[in-house]
Amino acid sequence: MKTYKFYYTPLLQRDKKGKNIYVPKPIINLAINFKKSNPLSFWFLIDSGADHNLFPGYLGDLLNINVKKGEKRTVRGIGNIEIESFFHEGIGVFIEGHKIETNAYFSYQQQIPLLGQSGFFDKCDKVLFNRKKEEITISI
Repeated sequence: MKTYKFYYTPLLQRDKKGKNIYVPKPIINLAINFKKSNPLSFWFLIDSGADHNLFPGYLGDLLNINVKKGEKRTVRGIGNIEIESFFHEGIGVFIEGHKIETNAYFSYQQQIPLLGQSGFFDKCDKVLFNRKKEEITISI
């Protein structure tokens, strides 16, 4: 088993009073590819509340995936909001050179790539969030 450590990414947000603050998020930079294409680097939110990997449609386009040729599925999110997505297999997510073979839903209604329970967490031995230290440890 190999263990990798990442750090939360501070994102600029506004508080209730309209003041700009930085909020740490479990967003990490990883490489991704489709089948045997060259990997591309992107920022991913590690989302323990997401049932599946859910990626923006534009990410599929950049990977030369014919997104809308995938199996059409409806994905439900927070507030039971439904979005149209397209399921694809043959996705590779690289953690410092270690390739995880997975699948993902792609949607043009999604803005940030989410790594979820099915397709990411289930491929790892352990994913540990340490919010106090703003660290994420992934063991594969």
